[in-house]
Amino acid sequence: MSLFGAIDISGTGVQAMQTWIDADAGNIANADDVVATSSTPYAEQVAQLTPNTNTTTGGVGEGVDVSVTSSTVGGVVENDPASPLADKSGNVLTPNISLGDQLVGMVQAQEGYQADTSAITRALTAYQAGLGIGS
Repeated sequence: MSLFGAIDISGTGVQAMQTWIDADAGNIANADDVVATSSTPYAEQVAQLTPNTNTTTGGVGEGVDVSVTSSTVGGVVENDPASPLADKSGNVLTPNISLGDQLVGMVQAQEGYQADTSAITRALTAYQAGLGIGS
């Protein structure tokens, strides 16, 4: 793998980690949303990371692909008779989102982001040093 390959692969990691952070941030922002029991609550957004392998080079990795999917888990029924959205029984729906899981995910994504940017910086430094040989 060339240094350019390392930069490209780390670049896909940076993009994937940013998407993961954005998805978790959106989940945290919407975790307290309340809807009527007859409505559909906010669905947790999940970043799906999959390796991007190159079949022409025997499966050597080319980074990571990321997509965001919506969770199919329904909402949580809570009793909140003071809510204007409450049904006759005083129930509302809230998203089935664990703030703890979202925060842990954000920390993991942040560490991955930092690792990828560090790899890019080191590859650039090595490339620049290589260009300086013989000058």
